[in-house]
Amino acid sequence: MSLQASVRLRRGTLELNAEMHVDPGEVVAVLGPNGSGKSTLLGALAGLVAIDSGRVEIDGVLVEDPAEGVRKTAAERSVGFTFQDYLLFPHLSVEENVAFG
Repeated sequence: MSLQASVRLRRGTLELNAEMHVDPGEVVAVLGPNGSGKSTLLGALAGLVAIDSGRVEIDGVLVEDPAEGVRKTAAERSVGFTFQDYLLFPHLSVEENVAFG
């Protein structure tokens, strides 16, 4: 999977401006202090947070570009997202929680 992204958005006092280029097979870590926009950036790439401007391409497919009126839903993107909150089903195993999605 490859990713080309230019993400610009504002949420409350957070103003996020990020550029990413990820080649197929490359592993990327997003690091920063609390409140710096890491989860917001990942949510935007996954389609859970709309961007104000910029462009997101996954495997060469345009999935979001507000200027062109393109915004594919999270279900239409080949991206998985695990929230850092404890929102697991307590009655399921780790494997069953992962398989549920």
